[in-house]
Amino acid sequence: MKVLLIKSVEDLGLGGDVVDVADGYARNYLFPRNFAIKATPAAVKSTEIYRTKALKEQARINEESQQFAKKLKDFVVEITAAADDTGHLYGSVNERNICESINESGFDIDVEQVLLSEHLKSTGEYPVPIKIYGDIRADILVRILPEEEE
Repeated sequence: MKVLLIKSVEDLGLGGDVVDVADGYARNYLFPRNFAIKATPAAVKSTEIYRTKALKEQARINEESQQFAKKLKDFVVEITAAADDTGHLYGSVNERNICESINESGFDIDVEQVLLSEHLKSTGEYPVPIKIYGDIRADILVRILPEEEE
């Protein structure tokens, strides 16, 4: 189904773009959230209006994302985990653990924004990229410490 995007949708297009999507995606996601309308000839004539609105919104979001990335830059997350004498963890540190630690520090990110190539399985320091928006990323430092034995 051809739809006209009213607002920018990440990984799909900018507002004002006419894109071809699956019928169910349009009916169940794009239309109820007012992200798109059906691409009728009358609607296609108004693409420029949607494009200018979307570009202004995109500029605002990019600016906010850049500011958030600056705040996250050089941020250090410390996570304690059970480990043996060699520093190998009995479990692993995953995206959810890192996300929870960041959110406890007052930031607001989702688990999907933490971009780990693999789970962390030993103590030490690891740079971890965080996807803010689009191509905007911020690298944080995750420091895994062994739990203190009593």
